[in-house]
Amino acid sequence: MRPPVQLLLATVLGLTFTGCALFSRPIAVSKLGPDRILTDEEVAKAQKLVEDSDKLWQGRADPANVERALETLKESLKIAPHNSQALWRAARACFALAERAGNEKDKKRQLELADQGIDYAKRAIFVDTASKGGHYYLALNYGMRADALPSQGLAMVKPMLKELKIVDDLDSSYDYGGPDRVRGLIYLNAPPWPTSVGDIEEAIDLLEDAAEEHPKYPENHLALGEAYLKARKYNDARKCFQRVLDAQPAPDWAAELPGWQKRARELMAKLPKK
Repeated sequence: MRPPVQLLLATVLGLTFTGCALFSRPIAVSKLGPDRILTDEEVAKAQKLVEDSDKLWQGRADPANVERALETLKESLKIAPHNSQALWRAARACFALAERAGNEKDKKRQLELADQGIDYAKRAIFVDTASKGGHYYLALNYGMRADALPSQGLAMVKPMLKELKIVDDLDSSYDYGGPDRVRGLIYLNAPPWPTSVGDIEEAIDLLEDAAEEHPKYPENHLALGEAYLKARKYNDARKCFQRVLDAQPAPDWAAELPGWQKRARELMAKLPKK
């Protein structure tokens, strides 16, 4: 029988319920197994699996590699279920797979993956309240859930904004200005008040901040261009889309760049002719 979670957490903190010290120093949460403290060898094995998943993630242009990365993380979490680094990475993989399922119109799978991602992200935050990846991918998986279930979409807006504000406070540069970029897209695409929070001016302010702070990241310009297009600032939009089309692949975004450039061409086609 597994011991109750309270006892496990007390062990991690190095305390009994009466306040007596069990250990001279606390034990790292990552060393806490499903029902006992892990050996150094088990911790090393779990960490090696996380590293293996990172290598697979680098090949994420092939969805099979994302699937394999997620399975590798699941194996790591079987050994060390409280490793926040594995948990937020699993949430990230679920988001990527959910987004692809949504693009393929497979709403059932998109919802399943989004809910898995939400669970992993919440677990990461439970272990480490300052987990930037946990909060960020909780917001993005909420977005995937909203996309899969449009009837619940508006209900996801406030939770998404809450999580993104936390990430912004922790590290505004996370994912190349991700907190501003994603919030900007929410304000851009949500219905306006009183139905929801939609606000084109707020969207542009946030997206301009992201593009100014991280000008080399193509998705910032793609999102800003879309906002300019909606605001009928066509010359500004054209410049943004051209920056995306002129962008060169880099290790952090080579997998996503072709999709961004395809979207930029589609939006460019909507601009009035010069």
